[in-house]
Amino acid sequence: MAAAKTVLRKLLYRMGVLGLAHRLRNRDTLTVFMFHRVLPKHSAEYQTAEKEFTFSVEGFGRCLDFIQRHYHVVSQAEVTAHLNGEQHLPHCAGMITFDDGWRDTLTHALSELEQRNLPAVLFLATEVVDLQTNDWWQDVLVELLEQEGGLSSIKSALAIRQIPGESRAEELRRITATLGALEESQRQAILQPRVSRSSGARQMLTRADLELLRPSITLAGHGHSHAPLSHHPRAGDDLAACRTQLHAMGGEDTVLSFPHGAYNAATLQQAHSAGFRVCYSSDPILVNTSRTRSTQTPLGRIHIPENEWTCGAKGIADEKLAMFLFFRPIEK
Repeated sequence: MAAAKTVLRKLLYRMGVLGLAHRLRNRDTLTVFMFHRVLPKHSAEYQTAEKEFTFSVEGFGRCLDFIQRHYHVVSQAEVTAHLNGEQHLPHCAGMITFDDGWRDTLTHALSELEQRNLPAVLFLATEVVDLQTNDWWQDVLVELLEQEGGLSSIKSALAIRQIPGESRAEELRRITATLGALEESQRQAILQPRVSRSSGARQMLTRADLELLRPSITLAGHGHSHAPLSHHPRAGDDLAACRTQLHAMGGEDTVLSFPHGAYNAATLQQAHSAGFRVCYSSDPILVNTSRTRSTQTPLGRIHIPENEWTCGAKGIADEKLAMFLFFRPIEK
């Protein structure tokens, strides 16, 4: 049965049926693609990176080719102008985004974008450009949580108490937000003794790197510390710091994507109070461009992995990407 489905998908894609369905169904939509890391598959960094959020350079290039074939790729400036009622977006619009501020966005992803003359947006956790350590604290936390006893260890260090009925995802957001609210030196003092890492290259962008991203990649906000804002004890301060830093960097200081996709009504209000007028979530839905929308509603984004959902035996498979992307819910 699985083999038959694979053959059918390939046939429908090669005959143009899936592409036609996309052009008809998603004519008046914006698909916002979410990427994180892009690394050479045989590099030491790739081997240790969190695979759910990491593309190989080759796979990323194939994904861009697919996007360029089926979408009219737009910039953040065009999206903002559309939301302001100043212009219409093209049919089957798409926007390419990266999260966090990984240095491989510069060293590996940028060249793939430039080869195809494609614009993109980097949602930057503005704190990362000034970090003094090579390892990003959130990546260290991920490694710690994967270790046996790691969760108990970090909860004890932060005095995190169990809340009856709380899901693991919510508990992890509380842990991450508690760490994010600390000064960097305090985080490192907690994390480093619990994780043994060899000294490697710097993971995150520096201030000097930011200018090298232009003009292909536009900077926008992803919080300051990248802590989940819905759980941050001082979310307003974090948002204000993010906007101040973005303004100084020459970024789009009215555009924000919520870190970890974590938001609620209060967080939305705090973001707007801080001056962010265009907000993005990680809700995997397509943006309806046929109507006027409320700025109170964040725009959805589709996280694309390089795994069994998008790959065949030879890597990224167009027919699988089509099934993964074309039939997502359209916001009402």
